[in-house]
Amino acid sequence: MMRDIEIIQSLKSKLNAPSGRHLYGVLGTYQKLKEFSERLVEANFEKPISVNIGILESIPDEDFRNLAENESKMPEPTANHVKQAFEKYIRSHLSSNGLVTLSDLELLFPYQIDFNLLRTLAADDFKVLLLLRGERHGDRIIMFPGLTEHQYEIPVTLISENHLWELK
Repeated sequence: MMRDIEIIQSLKSKLNAPSGRHLYGVLGTYQKLKEFSERLVEANFEKPISVNIGILESIPDEDFRNLAENESKMPEPTANHVKQAFEKYIRSHLSSNGLVTLSDLELLFPYQIDFNLLRTLAADDFKVLLLLRGERHGDRIIMFPGLTEHQYEIPVTLISENHLWELK
């Protein structure tokens, strides 16, 4: 576990690498992640963007109503909408030589959205930092520990060990 300032210093040094995989993650409680987001902005990073809001705003109202009404009978169309909206949202926020910090990724888990898109896109000029409500348990990354009945995990191969930090 590290303090936020230590993580930011380590992140800055890793962002200077001209090529390679640039997918980073910070684990913590909602409160710790909120405080870390504030430290990021103070350190001249862009404000984190909410994936949940981006996905929800991208679905037209009429489609959203239909999806909500039919989700329990036919969950696949909703999952497909969420997947497409996520990919479009991520691609629209990536900028060459910039870092996009993503927060509020809760919608991705119940719809089993594949995080490998992030791994694929976060290379060379495109850099992504994920703020994740989770913690390490041995070699596993558990999302929302104690907050949900279902246990969600991030694949251990998604983020390199030296690109993943846990807040104190």
